[in-house]
Amino acid sequence: MLPPLLIESVAYLGSGVARHDGCVHFIPGTCPGELVEAKVTKIRKTFREAELVSVLKPSADRLAAPDCLVDAGGSSIPVPGCVYGHVTHNAELGYKLEQLASFLKRQAKLENVEKLPIGKFASSKPLNYRNRIKLHYGTGKGGEQLLGYIGEDNFSVVDMAQCPLAVPEINEKLASLREDEEFWKWVSSRGVVSLRWTGTDGVVVSSGSSEFFGTEKLSLTEKIPVFGSLKVPLNGFFQVNPEVGAALVSHITDTVTRCAPDELIDFYCGVGVYGLSVSKMGVPKVSGFDSGRDVIRAANSNAGMKKVRASFYCKHVGKIARRVLKNISGRKSMAIVNPPRSGLDRGTLDALIASPVENLLYVSCAPDTLSRDLAVLCGAGGSYHVISADIFDMFPRTAYFETVIHMVKTRTK
Repeated sequence: MLPPLLIESVAYLGSGVARHDGCVHFIPGTCPGELVEAKVTKIRKTFREAELVSVLKPSADRLAAPDCLVDAGGSSIPVPGCVYGHVTHNAELGYKLEQLASFLKRQAKLENVEKLPIGKFASSKPLNYRNRIKLHYGTGKGGEQLLGYIGEDNFSVVDMAQCPLAVPEINEKLASLREDEEFWKWVSSRGVVSLRWTGTDGVVVSSGSSEFFGTEKLSLTEKIPVFGSLKVPLNGFFQVNPEVGAALVSHITDTVTRCAPDELIDFYCGVGVYGLSVSKMGVPKVSGFDSGRDVIRAANSNAGMKKVRASFYCKHVGKIARRVLKNISGRKSMAIVNPPRSGLDRGTLDALIASPVENLLYVSCAPDTLSRDLAVLCGAGGSYHVISADIFDMFPRTAYFETVIHMVKTRTK
């Protein structure tokens, strides 16, 4: 057992940070300012991981009872992935703002981060917001059937009668499925089930591909600001928090409208959510690129249905970025990049640096790779500087959040 430790801050991914004998200790389930007892569970080369034993001096941020628990064999444990179920929602968002600022200062190495305007959009629902969940099938020690998320050990299945993050419609469907013997036969042979909800289609149950339990729907109807309804392939990406996703689209559309580009490039465009919206707002030329055939087919179909001037191409961004950016116009051009968690490849970064793109929006759910890429785009040898950052509370109670960074081309004298 360690001596009492003072929690100094909360690191990205949710663990409290404390120091003992010159070594950093990461302790999940804690809040800044708390005095806690903990025991070391893993010894790493440069830090220690520890388990919370008791809270000697609680923070005002701590809830009287955690709000994101699941029953596990008679005892309650946090829902896998819900690292902030022990604190108020406001405190959680404050921790995430501090984490983003730290990434921008330490990893991206931006100057004067304390003067950088960082906006925030908080979800009105810290729970019951997800329009999609993926559950795994397993069996317990007594042979009982389990359906839930993969546990913290990355192996066992934590049985979930209900998911506190899912919209009520999904939980209602889940309850009925768990009473259906035919469903248990179906899911046991597939090992996984996806439940996805839209206001138009209701809850669609599938194996995550083209195998369905009940109504078959390969294409769903979603709604976004400005553009309205659009078709999204069942496996196509769409934000899991409809309210915050809509705010994100509005923010990007407003930013593009203020910049008033003659041409916009949308890299990693998916079904064209951003490109379609800004095209409808009057951007003369919009081109989107993504490697997913189904999403590009849907993007062009959506553009055709609403008769907007946007074109989408099934191309690997890393392979075509330099050629595409080389052929665009100068100061009235703009680009949006929304890469996967791995971030941008070096070729795309170099292409952006060498391009005439005046305004660049970087959308990311991974502040670590975002900051790595910003260090290249805005550092020595780069050609941009950051003028604003905004955080979107897309995934309450979990470690993650969405960020939008607005950069402009740095003019040389």
